[in-house]
Amino acid sequence: MKQIYVLTTILLLTCINLIAQTTDVVTGLSIPQGMVLNGNDLYIAEVTGSKISKIDITDATPTAIDVVTGLNKPRQLLLNGNDLYIAEEGGNKISKIDITDATPIAIDVVTDLSNPQGMVLNGNDLYIAESTGSKISKIDITDAIPTAIDVVTDLSNPRQLVLSGNDLYIAELTGNKISKIDITDTTPTTTDVVTANFPNFIMLAGNEIYIAEEGASKISKFDITDTTPTTTDIVTNLGIPAGIALKDNTLYISLILQNKIVSTQITLSLNENLFTEKIRMFPNPSSDFIQFSGLTKKVNYKIFNTQGSIIQNGTTSNQEEIDIRSLTNGLYFLKFDSGNTLKFLKE
Repeated sequence: MKQIYVLTTILLLTCINLIAQTTDVVTGLSIPQGMVLNGNDLYIAEVTGSKISKIDITDATPTAIDVVTGLNKPRQLLLNGNDLYIAEEGGNKISKIDITDATPIAIDVVTDLSNPQGMVLNGNDLYIAESTGSKISKIDITDAIPTAIDVVTDLSNPRQLVLSGNDLYIAELTGNKISKIDITDTTPTTTDVVTANFPNFIMLAGNEIYIAEEGASKISKFDITDTTPTTTDIVTNLGIPAGIALKDNTLYISLILQNKIVSTQITLSLNENLFTEKIRMFPNPSSDFIQFSGLTKKVNYKIFNTQGSIIQNGTTSNQEEIDIRSLTNGLYFLKFDSGNTLKFLKE
């Protein structure tokens, strides 16, 4: 009997510890869901508030400021330079605003979608999760009048997307799983990756994908490089987590039942040196250029933001500079063709 009491106490303390990991950042929102960071500004899609708001995460007591209003159930966000793309579920469309405008006005990008949710960019191709359409479509954002083209169909309520190389990972809410496709395939076919309890949102950080599991009230993660990936819990007892954003080692989580954003400190499972001990990225953090020492040949690279969108790509060699001046401040991941990933901060 004593052993049972001890075990129960340990379990309770563990749960309390997990709950204690979260700190309220801002409250009083209207069904907050998708989020995206631009430097210290956290943009938030408020579904029933019909607006995008933002907070400065460096403030002691952040206050939400309206950015653009009059939207139709904005669910998810994606930042591309100064353009903030907005998935308006109620309007069945993707719109965008210029965040540098004093009074931003939403402009339609593509319409006639079926409950658009998550988005990810691959060059000029914007991939869109159409939840009630049970499919992923894509548009070319450089087209004068973009037209959505089906990429893969017969999904189970796809909600969010991340891209790693040619692999597009899909959170299938009612399918209770994360699946993936190869976007270079002529006719992509989904492959199951891991199971999850109503996955509402996913985010890529290096080789790991973080999952907001709506049905399990938790954030979990898995390593995409594992042969047989399995999920690990990060924080539990959250209510309904609906969005994730990452800055440095701080994970921001939107909770739609509590109408607030909370944060928790995490340890990124990323090795700063994934090749050999001779390879070094410097300076890190940097405001203008990064370069490497120890490379023995010219290599291809891609730079991803924390949403999994490819921001920049090219080739580099030993001591050659990579220009990052056009990137907004924040955390990025540089991945080589070999699959090795390094993280860096743009300041």
